[in-house]
Amino acid sequence: MQKKKILVVDDDVKLTEIIDKYLTQYEFKVTVANDGKDIENLVKTIKPDIIILDVMLPDKNGFDILRDLQKDFDIPIIMLTAKGDEIDKVIGLELGADDYITKPFSIRELVARLRTVLRRTSQPLADTLDRKELMFPNIRINPDRRVLVIDDTEYDLTKTEFEILYLLASNPDRTYTREELLKSVSERDYEVFDRSIDMHISHLRNKLKKQKEENCSIKTVWGSGYRFEIKKDNPQ
Repeated sequence: MQKKKILVVDDDVKLTEIIDKYLTQYEFKVTVANDGKDIENLVKTIKPDIIILDVMLPDKNGFDILRDLQKDFDIPIIMLTAKGDEIDKVIGLELGADDYITKPFSIRELVARLRTVLRRTSQPLADTLDRKELMFPNIRINPDRRVLVIDDTEYDLTKTEFEILYLLASNPDRTYTREELLKSVSERDYEVFDRSIDMHISHLRNKLKKQKEENCSIKTVWGSGYRFEIKKDNPQ
């Protein structure tokens, strides 16, 4: 079996040595970077299957690296956060991280998280091939490039934003609960992620408001969840 390539970005040299030592005993090939410099070129060179990214780096914030990587690469990313820093977990998930793990952690937990994310991110590929571009008045949702096109202007979406919007827009006027939306972006029961769903909806609404005429919107159904609505006088 071909080993999965992992890029570990953390300035804690001792920790990265431990991760490298133990993960290579599993089905992984590890590359380590102890700073955030030139990460984009490193990713282009080694083409990792997954990235483990620390939030706190000396030269560049992990969230900034996450944003930059999201623009050019479709690679799952697990964020490393300090114990008790829940806000870091929320921010990372809102920006499109696929998972987070809190320091200190065991190698077994890390391996389990890696396998789960790799399994989850590899499974949707067949479904993605069947996804059609969704077209509505003023907007298009393109699954191939993961962009929202509003009045001919493109807006990039994070993986999480795209999954939520595509699910809602695929079934206009159907109400989805937060639990259903959560399941669409993760198979884990994230308490933090559950609270961040509202923030993802807020970000999507801000983008949809850029329509010259707001024909498409995401409505809150109090006590139930959210639904995608199209103005009735504008047929799909």
